[in-house]
Amino acid sequence: MGAKKKAAKEPGKKKSTESEAQARADAVDDIHDEDYKKTLRIESRELEKQIKKEEDLIGLYNDERLRINYFWLVGKKELEDK
Repeated sequence: MGAKKKAAKEPGKKKSTESEAQARADAVDDIHDEDYKKTLRIESRELEKQIKKEEDLIGLYNDERLRINYFWLVGKKELEDK
């Protein structure tokens, strides 16, 4: 019975973990300064944008690496044929 519950949670595990973390974060009320909270939210959004930008750059880097490797193999094959 315990295994079934665990297996049922696996597909949505990330989402439930995020919602649990959000619930715990909302429960904490140690910052009373609304301006500071707003500043933290703005900084958080900026960091999320930076992460997205870096992930895009990683994808471009991997594409270029694959392209260079492909042309290297093609050039090597042409040289061997000559």
